[in-house]
Amino acid sequence: MKLSLNWLKDYIDPKLPTDTLIHRLVMAGWEVENVDVHGKDTVFELEITPNRPDCLNILGLAREIGAITAKKVKYPKITSHKSSKEKILIEIQDKKDCSRYIGTVIKNVQVGSSPSSIKERIEALGINSISDAVDITNFVLMETGQPLHVFDYDKIIGGKIIVRRAKAGEKIVTLDGIERSLDPSILIIADEKRPIAIAGLMCGKDTEVTAQTKNILLESAHFDMTLIRRASRKLGLRSDSSYRFERNVDFNGVLTGANRATDLLLEFTKGKLFTRTDIAHAPKLLNTTIKI
Repeated sequence: MKLSLNWLKDYIDPKLPTDTLIHRLVMAGWEVENVDVHGKDTVFELEITPNRPDCLNILGLAREIGAITAKKVKYPKITSHKSSKEKILIEIQDKKDCSRYIGTVIKNVQVGSSPSSIKERIEALGINSISDAVDITNFVLMETGQPLHVFDYDKIIGGKIIVRRAKAGEKIVTLDGIERSLDPSILIIADEKRPIAIAGLMCGKDTEVTAQTKNILLESAHFDMTLIRRASRKLGLRSDSSYRFERNVDFNGVLTGANRATDLLLEFTKGKLFTRTDIAHAPKLLNTTIKI
């Protein structure tokens, strides 16, 4: 997990020299594997053990550093966007595969370049800037630990999202331009006619958000960690999202991530919130990330 000191200071300023901060982290049991300079930023690379998925994000690490330094964390203000009466068509065929799926439609967006406040943060962590809509999903992923994706809503055939297992012989061309063969062991996101994403791993080219996109569907979900791990190995495909899904994302954090991304999409793409549907199949028992 990479930690940008400039980004960290948006939430907490330990007010310590870099060497001292590294020492404090190591003494608290956090292994700092590498330190790089990225422009005017310093980036730590920390080893996060499998039992601490709550620290695979900037806010999680800010909380830990707050405990080490006795400093208070300043969390971002997030709007509580509610589900609307007008529902998006979402079908989850097996609740064990997907315990929660939040779909948010934002209309009349203007997709363009990201503001420096987002672009500089993700690029410091080695993530290429693509567009404001896509960059916001990566920003929120690294900030909160919740994987997200944006689809071009107008390219979803029938306007319906189906979370299901792939059928034997189905294929999808993913965002990296590679055609991938699917089978029933792999969880996918589909519309009425075809796969449009490999759940938790990567989305397809057919519904990619571009500069011509006018309406966006924001996905925030909780997928079965074992399914994502197996699919990743079978397809030889890994992503920042799959890395977190494999370690189990927080059930309640699905909503936090959706709300945070919605706030930023409304602010920077100038779109308007049209509708939201939240389908949950599990109780809100554990919150392993951060309450914001």
